[in-house]
Amino acid sequence: MKWSDLTKRQRTLAIGGAAVLALALIGGAFALGRTSNSDARGVGEGTRTAEPTGTAEATTFPGPAGEPEAQASVAPAAPTVTGPPGSEPGPSNPTGGRVFGQLKGIRDESGGGWSSLWVDVDTAVFLSGNAALSWLTETGNADFYNANYWYARNDDSVITSYRFRPDALPLIWMYTWPERPAPGFYGPGMDKQVITFGLFYDRIYMYADEARLLDRYYWFTLEGDRVTIIEEQPRDSYYEP
Repeated sequence: MKWSDLTKRQRTLAIGGAAVLALALIGGAFALGRTSNSDARGVGEGTRTAEPTGTAEATTFPGPAGEPEAQASVAPAAPTVTGPPGSEPGPSNPTGGRVFGQLKGIRDESGGGWSSLWVDVDTAVFLSGNAALSWLTETGNADFYNANYWYARNDDSVITSYRFRPDALPLIWMYTWPERPAPGFYGPGMDKQVITFGLFYDRIYMYADEARLLDRYYWFTLEGDRVTIIEEQPRDSYYEP
């Protein structure tokens, strides 16, 4: 049917229907566009949540091979070290060496932190051989001389104090404790027992020095003016005077 054959009423209805259809198509297209934009925003938001933030992370430095990474830290200030009560600290010994004497005590000047430890030594002179015989003769004790013994010339009680390194506790080398050899001369080749400093310290101060580790004679190895090794000088009281 031609447009010219339609009546005026039919033409009006056709135009209205076309307008309604056009509006419907436009509305559907708009709705579809909103849905697509919403989906696109959803994907974009999900991507943004995975992006790193500007928060600073802890700096780490790789440790030695096979060890976990260590978190960076600022080294604490060196502790202030004081001498023993009533006396001056031991003299600086830049060349190191060894000191011989009786162990009179170990003091913690850091209040339990073990960062400022001092050892008090009643220094003596180690004598053996002809030097020992000469000294015993001078003191009228030549009858006590034995070439297999050693003697400590400790005329006066003079306490000298030395520090431990704050970054490393000293090694403890013992020959008669915790395992005590059978009676007999303690000569060269004795088995050395390496004791931790913590055990040594606790046995003196937590167990009332039941092993009588104080007042024994030791060699104190120095690195500069710091003690790095405390080594027992064994004495066999069964045979020696």
